[in-house]
Amino acid sequence: MTAPSPSARDEPLVGRAGELDDLDALLSGATAGEGVTVVLEGEPGVGRTRLVEALQGTADLLGIEVRTGRAVGPAAPPYALLTDALLGPVGGRSARGGEARGPVVTELADLLDVLPDDRADAPKRYARADELFAALVRRHGDHGPWVLVLEDLHLADACSLRLLAGLAGEGTLPHALTVMTTRAVPHRAELAELVAAWTRAGARYLELRPLGPAATVELAQSLLHAKVGPRLRGVLATTGGNPRLVVDVVRTAQACGVLEQRDGVVEAVGTGWLDDLDRVGRAHVAHLGTGVLALLGQASVLGTSFVVGDLAALAGDSVTECWRTLRHGLAAGVVHARGDRLVFRHDLVRSSLYAGLDAGDRRALHARAAWALREAGAPTHVVSAHLERAR
Repeated sequence: MTAPSPSARDEPLVGRAGELDDLDALLSGATAGEGVTVVLEGEPGVGRTRLVEALQGTADLLGIEVRTGRAVGPAAPPYALLTDALLGPVGGRSARGGEARGPVVTELADLLDVLPDDRADAPKRYARADELFAALVRRHGDHGPWVLVLEDLHLADACSLRLLAGLAGEGTLPHALTVMTTRAVPHRAELAELVAAWTRAGARYLELRPLGPAATVELAQSLLHAKVGPRLRGVLATTGGNPRLVVDVVRTAQACGVLEQRDGVVEAVGTGWLDDLDRVGRAHVAHLGTGVLALLGQASVLGTSFVVGDLAALAGDSVTECWRTLRHGLAAGVVHARGDRLVFRHDLVRSSLYAGLDAGDRRALHARAAWALREAGAPTHVVSAHLERAR
């Protein structure tokens, strides 16, 4: 009975004052006529959307137009991301009709309806669409400063990515603050080219990192309107400061009815929500793909941290092959390097992957882990613990 996730606007913005100040300062630069581009990157659920929504609130107060497009997947129609941003509604009025419909928009809207690849004149039509979209973006600032937000570039259609990469060669957009949000993985070739092109053009890079322990508790308390007790605080610590995981933990606890409040303190009681928590953790990393998840599941047997050589021995792969797979987990923020080992960033995710292993497979993995760790010179009590779980 996992609780449905609320929209980003329903969640308080906690622990992001510094990042929001940076974006507000860049917005001030755009109002002064500067063109500024920001690539905002972060793991799933870290709060990219919530941050740009807060930026939009600032822009609304200043009377600055905001154009927002959200990618829905690489299989979307050609130019779907840019169509959403530039031809969609703004200020209660659609750019496809009425006063907002100019000759460029009119031609482009008509052209988008006849862009199938099987037409003999398709190359000319795509070239014309490129030209018209580029003109819309470049000329939009003629009427004053504006904000262009392009969300989830990792899901964007190839035509939008190709055109945006080409625009980087002409420099930043005049009078515009352009914010492009993306996950670190999956990192498609078209997206890599776009990010490289805008980096060369002087784009700012802003990595949205997980919340610290104090902000994590503050977010939970703002959702519950009460202080949290030690047991619930311990569960929140397993989220690794990921705001979406914090929200999902709180909502799941509420939906499962395991929260009790006494003297202004909310505490989690019982174990009736543990299976739901496991589903939350697995859903958080589902985008990584089966190969990465399988290896991370094996790594979960080794504990919250592990040496890659030990994982390679456990998985029966070379260290090089393990690194090739694990780099996706590193880029996604699921694991991070700590000296000569890797550490699961969210113990909620690690325990969820471990719980998701078939019981027989889990015992076999513990047996192999005991052998691999003994060969590597691990302490006897560590080897014995794996042997006990292998029974």
